[in-house]
Amino acid sequence: MRLPSVVDGQFYPNQPAELKKLFQAFEAIPVPELLGEALGFLLPHAGYVYSGALAALGYRSLTQAVETIVVVGPSHSVRFPGAAIFAGEAVETPLGDLPVDQEACEFLLGQEKAFSQFEPAFAREHSVEVHFPLIRQYCPGAKVVPLITGQGQAATVAPLVRALKALRSQKPFLLVASSDLSHYPDYATAVEADRRFLDALLKGDEAEIEAANREILAQKYPDYFCTHCGPEPLSALVQWAAHEKAQKIQLLNYRNSGDVTNDKTRVVGYATVAFCR
Repeated sequence: MRLPSVVDGQFYPNQPAELKKLFQAFEAIPVPELLGEALGFLLPHAGYVYSGALAALGYRSLTQAVETIVVVGPSHSVRFPGAAIFAGEAVETPLGDLPVDQEACEFLLGQEKAFSQFEPAFAREHSVEVHFPLIRQYCPGAKVVPLITGQGQAATVAPLVRALKALRSQKPFLLVASSDLSHYPDYATAVEADRRFLDALLKGDEAEIEAANREILAQKYPDYFCTHCGPEPLSALVQWAAHEKAQKIQLLNYRNSGDVTNDKTRVVGYATVAFCR
């Protein structure tokens, strides 16, 4: 069974030639040298014209081949606890099918009752799908574990972190937490709020991240919706990376939609952050 694309032609081109042309534009951004072995990334999931270059930068920065990439994104349309996993044979991309690591998926499904093959989670979701063409392009030979988180720390993050720790004992993998940053304030507010949030994230301490989140929201900036839209994926990444001794957390790039559109009245923030050991 294949997971069909549902946002191709909307979030990214559905024609291979157009997609390749866009990738060439992404490659104009220099790739910073990673400070160590990449264990995971925070990468954005907006339309490619807005954040594709920053999402691509994470995959482009890898210096060694990876066999399995666990892509964890938040659910934007369906509320549920736990996590949904697609354990079919492949996911569809305009560049051809991307194989799924079915062995890893079945292992995760067997670890936690909170995990299931909950198909409605994938029916309209873009947060993991936008990463598949990039992985197909920049990580040849890699397989993916598509995973969408429901809501809640205890019901979702805790079992996910436990399962990721168990999977790591079986095989190496790269963990990608899919999340954008500030939602919908003006440009200056987004830059300031995102800087404060990223400063906390780069310390790798979840208590500091939560404190920064509360402090930023307490400012009650006009039209400010959230510090980041993937709290469960990011929390899982931070906790798992700390367990794996990822002591070097590196901001590779930052921008917001205003840098692309020049409309600075209402923007969304994006960052590429590497967790290295």
